[in-house]
Amino acid sequence: MELKFEDLPHAIAQLIDQNSLILTRIQEAVASDLGNEEILTLGRICELLELKRQTIYSYVSKGKIPFHKRAGKLYFFRQEIKEWLKGETKDSLVEGISFNPKRKFRGRGFKN
Repeated sequence: MELKFEDLPHAIAQLIDQNSLILTRIQEAVASDLGNEEILTLGRICELLELKRQTIYSYVSKGKIPFHKRAGKLYFFRQEIKEWLKGETKDSLVEGISFNPKRKFRGRGFKN
């Protein structure tokens, strides 16, 4: 496409409009991503899950709950907690003990 000198102001105006639209869309996308990444503190996660601090500490030490640790403090991402809550079933954990159906008990006095 060939531009003439007299067409430049109009072409520049179009570019500026397109640039503004692109920047607006990027800002909207970033803002929506940040909304999903809400960071929760230990106190807030206790309130949301209605659990005691010691229970959360126990889950963290056993690796049962997704967490992040910075400068000695525990942090949780709301989206990770939602996924953890949806993914955990009573069949996968029985009082903190996981069951592996493929485990072999030969030679231990158990019948297969």
